[in-house]
Amino acid sequence: MASRTALITSVLLLLLVVPSSSSYVKFDLHGNIYPGGYIYVSMKIGDQVYNLDVDTGSILTWLQCDVPNCQGPCKTWPQQQPLYKLQNDKRVPSMDPLCVELLQHPGQPGHTCEYNIAYTDGQSDGLLIRDKLTLPIARNAQHTIAFGCGYNQHNFKPGQTLPVDGILGLGRGSTVNLAFQLKKENVIKKDVISHCISSKGGGFLFIGDYKLPNVEWVAMDRNANHGHYSPAVLGELCFKGKWISEKPMKVLFDSGSTYTYFDWQPYKATVDEVIGSLHKSLTKVPDNYFKLCWKGTKKFRSVDDVKPLFNPIFLIFRHLGYPSRKLSHY
Repeated sequence: MASRTALITSVLLLLLVVPSSSSYVKFDLHGNIYPGGYIYVSMKIGDQVYNLDVDTGSILTWLQCDVPNCQGPCKTWPQQQPLYKLQNDKRVPSMDPLCVELLQHPGQPGHTCEYNIAYTDGQSDGLLIRDKLTLPIARNAQHTIAFGCGYNQHNFKPGQTLPVDGILGLGRGSTVNLAFQLKKENVIKKDVISHCISSKGGGFLFIGDYKLPNVEWVAMDRNANHGHYSPAVLGELCFKGKWISEKPMKVLFDSGSTYTYFDWQPYKATVDEVIGSLHKSLTKVPDNYFKLCWKGTKKFRSVDDVKPLFNPIFLIFRHLGYPSRKLSHY
């Protein structure tokens, strides 16, 4: 899925969608980055509770689902919950405004809304549908929302049972995302989301107007690419007291990304500095996924075991007094 972020600092980010005012919905976050690899919320959709991978880098919320008489390919990853069973009266027409927004196409009379969405490590094919979402507010109030019925997944860890049943799309700039739909339903008045992800696992997610005191707030760029959140100021990389990025960089925050990605120059500079300062106890070993991998004298059971062996990288926003972030989990 859009991948999961290894860059975790327990900082609360205010991710601006569109201005407005008032209430919020709070969700507990479950899971962890390591060793689980997923941060997710539990939501009741229809008559079943599902776990959704929190993704601020994509706009569509979707569940894996069972489509009657599916005309293949119809492939889903193994999950802990039963698949959502599609009922034909839940389908959204292709000329519905949300489908037109999602596909950027006017649609055709008599057709249902079908989509395919590409992620960094896979693709999902599905149908746009509507059903009841039960929210943890006001005696578990129910509201009808549009979301995806993903009946065919490509390259999403086949054969492995995952703790998540789909994706919670919170990307900015679209009427399809959950925050905008909840605003339209008058559940929230101010279209913002905020989340705090603990390095120990878990955390919380707020959709709506929630202001936590004593928190470092970083304004988001309203002109960032569709679906993405990006600070209004540029970031720079610092390693052992010196700048290693040639110029300030545009940074995207993506809760659905497993790893932190750099362009070629900052990537090469980071690799050179890390290799040049390796702890003597580390030995290079081959790995099927990573080009660079080291092992220690004993098994690492958590990221905390590795911290003393690597120097931290700092992502610093020098302009307008914004704070730095220590990228200790790289």
